[in-house]
Formats: sequence, C-alpha cells, structure tokens
Amino acid sequence: MKRKNYAISIILMLALSPIIVNRAAAQDNDLNLPQDPVIMTVVNGTESYFLTTLSGIPPGYDVANGTYLGWCVDTRAEMARNQPISVRLYSSLNPPGELANEEWDMVNYILNNKPPNAEIMDIQEAIWYFIHMNTNYTPSSPLAWQIVNDALENGNNFFPEIGRPVAVICYPLYMPPDYEVQVSIIEVENTVIPEFPSINILLVAMPVMLLITAIYKKFEAKVRN
Repeated sequence: MKRKNYAISIILMLALSPIIVNRAAAQDNDLNLPQDPVIMTVVNGTESYFLTTLSGIPPGYDVANGTYLGWCVDTRAEMARNQPISVRLYSSLNPPGELANEEWDMVNYILNNKPPNAEIMDIQEAIWYFIHMNTNYTPSSPLAWQIVNDALENGNNFFPEIGRPVAVICYPLYMPPDYEVQVSIIEVENTVIPEFPSINILLVAMPVMLLITAIYKKFEAKVRN
C-alpha cells in the first residue's frame, strides 16, 4: 500500500514538473527587443500624448515597424514632432542603469487601468509623477491625482498580464543640434509570464498532492470494506 501511495505521489510530481520548469524558466524572460538602434518619429496623439512610429526593426521581435500609443516620461525637453530620432528600446520590466530607479510598476499599472473619463493630460500628468528624470512633477488636475492615488494603493510590483499593455522605453542615443528630444515610452503588448519562483509552485503543489493521496486512500478503504 505504501508503495502504491508513493507511486501516486511520483506520478503527480512528474505531471506538475513541466509547470515548475516552465515557470522557473520564465523568471529570466523579458520582452524580446532589438539590440540595435531603431528610428522613431512622433506626432501629437488623440488617444495618447504621442503617436509614435517605429521603423528599421527586423522581424521576430515583440515590437514591429508601425505606430504605437506613446507617452512622455521626461519633462526636461520638448519632443520634436515629425523628426527622425535614433533610439534604443528598453523593457520597463527590466530596465538598465539609472532607468531602473524609476517606478515603472506604477506606470504599467496606469497604462492598464486608465479611467474611462480621463483626458490624455490626466494620464500624462500621473505618469510624470512617477517618472522623475531629475525633476519632481506635481499633477494639476484632480483626476490626475485620482490616478496617482489609485496607483499608489494598487500598483506596487504590478506586472501586466499577457496581452496587456507594457511600457517599452524609447531612449534617444544623441541630442540632434537643431531640435530637442526626450525619453518616451510606447505601449506594447506584453508577452512575458510574471515571475513566479518554483519554490512557490512546490508550496502549492505539495498540499494538493497530499490531499489527492488522502482522498485516494479513503476511496480505497471504502472499496475494501
């Protein structure tokens, strides 16, 4: 009997092992973005602060040549419209260097929880509040503050679900002499599984396996009786 129960536990572990392996591997995943610079142009948006067009992107990445909803994250300059700008793309899920000091979890929460009655500037001001870029921004509208407070309450460590918007940072590689550029973001469809350490999987799986084993033992006892 003990051998049979042991065999059941092994089978359950083997059944769950692909999940454990896949989740563990997902911890190191990030958006698949090109390493080489790409070209960005922006115009004023009607659904977002910018309407951002990317070009020069080879196939096979989580971004493609085309137009995206864009937002400003840098109040130190005014972005030149309709001008080609060379940028490097970084994931807000794993930003490098000084970019890692910004509150991207709050920004991603805002992008995924825009109030239906919010104007573009309400959302933009809330984003500015969390991305400082050497300056502290104070929103001016009540609805922007409502968005900020909602993010403060619910956005800590927020991770967008698969298929939901995630911010990709468009970082300019140089400042052209005849016009200004700034750091901005675009909304890209998330393809990354949230981090879920395998130890947490085991902590969930072990009680389930014990419960199933106990139910099986009770069922077997009834059959014998």
